[in-house]
Amino acid sequence: MRGETGRASSGTSATAASAATAATAALRVDVAVDLAAVEARLTGAGVAFERVSVGAEAVVVVSSYGGRVYGPFFDGGAPENWLPDAFGSDAAFRALLDGGEWNVGGDRLWVGPEIAYMIPDRADYWGSYTMPPSLDPGRHALSRVGDEVTMDRTVDLESFTAPTGSARVGLRLRVRPAAHPLRHLRDGGTSSAVRYAGYTTEVRLDLESDGAQEAESWVLNQVRGGGTALVAASLGVQVTDYYEPVGELLRPVAGGVAVSLTGADRFKIGFAAPQVTGRAGHLRWADGSGADDTAPDLVLFVRSSPVDASAEYSEEPDPSPGRRGDALHLYDDDGGLGGFAEVEARGTPVLGPRPDPVTDRFTTWWFRGPVADVARIAQHLLGIPEEAVVASLPARP
Repeated sequence: MRGETGRASSGTSATAASAATAATAALRVDVAVDLAAVEARLTGAGVAFERVSVGAEAVVVVSSYGGRVYGPFFDGGAPENWLPDAFGSDAAFRALLDGGEWNVGGDRLWVGPEIAYMIPDRADYWGSYTMPPSLDPGRHALSRVGDEVTMDRTVDLESFTAPTGSARVGLRLRVRPAAHPLRHLRDGGTSSAVRYAGYTTEVRLDLESDGAQEAESWVLNQVRGGGTALVAASLGVQVTDYYEPVGELLRPVAGGVAVSLTGADRFKIGFAAPQVTGRAGHLRWADGSGADDTAPDLVLFVRSSPVDASAEYSEEPDPSPGRRGDALHLYDDDGGLGGFAEVEARGTPVLGPRPDPVTDRFTTWWFRGPVADVARIAQHLLGIPEEAVVASLPARP
């Protein structure tokens, strides 16, 4: 495994976001956050949203605040991706939104490269980190036709890397259900004991800039800490550290790599485009699958994204100008932002001043069921053998 190291940063990440998290925690009420609670919080805050069916008794909630996708929710229960504690009460959630907070959980769309548009000073990465408000939370026009939800926003950005200058990005995000990816396998591919939910995120990016500014869509799903990421990759895949080194939390497995996403150890890593397939997943124990459970369930999330080895993926570690080319990333929080992790994918890069618009499709699949069945699905979709999938599992809580 070839690793290349970025800067090991000190202090807490995104200081302003950490302060907001602490402030809302004081208002939190310990209640179960399920589908009804999420919709109640959004309704109480006056946020437009739509509920979309994405499987048998499975839905996602598409929120206009931040352009988020929450869920899936199976049988109206808890969301399978990560949401902050502020969803536990109206007061905490309103405080989060009143502060213009970006860290509201779920599956989101940003524009990269981060190093160009959010970091005014590469020598002071965390101290200078700035979220453009038109990027997140942004202002979204939300509409629906049938089972497809569309959100439009315009993002105004300033590039702090050469060439410096302004960029305006029009984003159109479409969310619709996705068919079961294994439905045509003659051996069935799965069993009736496994629950399924899936949706496609279609992103249209339209760049207009002062000069040769770069831009690429950037889709990030916040997942719960305590799981394992599985990335389909070539033997010896080039992995780049962006923050603190990932170290022994990453280990090679047949067909790719496994990475422990603890939600307590901050790191970000990138995977070189020529050596990944565009599929990455996250595996964790289902709620209620404690150490004493004799028949525990797993939850598997897999994202399929477009990867072009010839494309100029433009994200860079802060101390290493010119070190680029990563199409997939993983992020693990140290607990300062809530203890989540992220599975990140990049869309087609474009170069200003006025390239043709590009459209990319990212498909998200979720499965919940018995260990052997879910491990077999991971083998089908990620090419990692069942036994390696099972061996990568964290200890049960």
